[in-house]
Amino acid sequence: MSSVYPWIYVDCTNNIWKFFQNDNKELCYKIMYGEGKWTKESLIDKEVLNFTVYIAKDETIHIVYSDIKGNLKYCTMKNKQWVGKILHQIESNEFEIQNLNAEIIGDEMHIFYLLIGNDGSDHGVLMHSIWNGKETRNTSLQDIILISNLNEHYSINVTKKNTIDVFFVTDEGDEISLNYCSFKNHRWSAVKRLYGIQGEDICFDMLRDQQKIHILNKSREDSIYFLDHVCIDISGNIQEFRVHESSRELVEPILFTESNKLYSCWLEQGGIFYSIFDDEKWGSAVYFDRGDEHKIERYNSFIFCDNESSIKARKVYGTSELDLCLFVPSQFAINMKDSLKYEEGQANAVTHIETEIFQSLKLELSRVKSENKILEKKIASLSMQLQKKQRFIEEYEERVARILEQKRKVDENCNLFFELHQNIQKELENIKEKLLEEQRIRTNIENKLKECEEENVTIRQQVETISEEKKKMCEELEFEKNQSIMERLLRKRSSGM
Repeated sequence: MSSVYPWIYVDCTNNIWKFFQNDNKELCYKIMYGEGKWTKESLIDKEVLNFTVYIAKDETIHIVYSDIKGNLKYCTMKNKQWVGKILHQIESNEFEIQNLNAEIIGDEMHIFYLLIGNDGSDHGVLMHSIWNGKETRNTSLQDIILISNLNEHYSINVTKKNTIDVFFVTDEGDEISLNYCSFKNHRWSAVKRLYGIQGEDICFDMLRDQQKIHILNKSREDSIYFLDHVCIDISGNIQEFRVHESSRELVEPILFTESNKLYSCWLEQGGIFYSIFDDEKWGSAVYFDRGDEHKIERYNSFIFCDNESSIKARKVYGTSELDLCLFVPSQFAINMKDSLKYEEGQANAVTHIETEIFQSLKLELSRVKSENKILEKKIASLSMQLQKKQRFIEEYEERVARILEQKRKVDENCNLFFELHQNIQKELENIKEKLLEEQRIRTNIENKLKECEEENVTIRQQVETISEEKKKMCEELEFEKNQSIMERLLRKRSSGM
């Protein structure tokens, strides 16, 4: 299924989740919890090109999507919040990821998409990625030539043995070829060409049972639209059957089975039509009277089945009105059975009284079903309102807890700041006192230094005076010494004479 269609998820409480992409490339969702009652549109991510949804058996919502930056992303809801990660990023900005599909088998998610050039070319590459929760492995399956105005170029089917069948179409010029390959034991088979399709406005749907592959092709030649059924058995034998043809446009064909019978349905002039296959030919087209004339479009869906306690992926029709109404293909089969039972009753000449009783019981049953449906919707609405109120209470309690925590932190910070301020003031006073003391000591030292310098000058002057006096005394002493020597010499000479 392609993500160009909105995704619908009907959960176990009959709330309807709608995932869609708006005109601003925003991936959004909203929930219908009662007739015409929707929650506000909520944003999941921006700049989204394509997306697909997968709902696991435990009702976990998995979303895989691509953005304009070439990222392949994944997200899921945990504790009522969307969390996600980037699985893969295209290295070149020349390509974009389109036509996404996802399946979970065991512990692995298998993701399929088309890698398309953003230059408007008609070439694409069919890709297969396997994500095991830690790493992503990518495989290029096939280069294909894109077909204009075709929403879904390929279709995947997972068998009970966990084999993945992939059917894809490519434009070969003179015709459109439908091809097939399969993935088993982590290996891909070779691509096999099944058959060619002539005409324009091509689209297809496929369904596989244990013995056969059924393919429903839509095409147009000139002004006539055709629906053709191709059946391929396990030996490869191909049979073709004409389902319907019309001068009116046929859109959104779907194949489905009910009670081991093969059905097809489609939209024609805004109405739903269906046909049943009796293993030899298709019956005449039957109009499904849905009781209103609201516009119908196709959705991809996951629907919780109470009777089976499982979740099944389906293609469905639905209104686009505020009060969304879904038309599951199995409803057409029920309608067909009721019609056949009525015709059989007429053929057996049911009496008028029995018919009136039957109609009365049918009306009463319809009324009871309608009342039950209203009660179920009221219960679902009350449940949703209770969940919303519970969510509001939880959010309010969380906000109060955050505010109290912030106040506690602020009080702690204020106390710390006041204590710090006091400590700083004390330290400043101590520093100021120490500074004054140091200034006094410095002044005393400077005064003493000045006195020492003055004393030093005086001492130097005294030393100079003493030095001069010493010098004079030395000179006088030397003179007297010399004088004394001369006097002794003269006395000796006088004595000798």
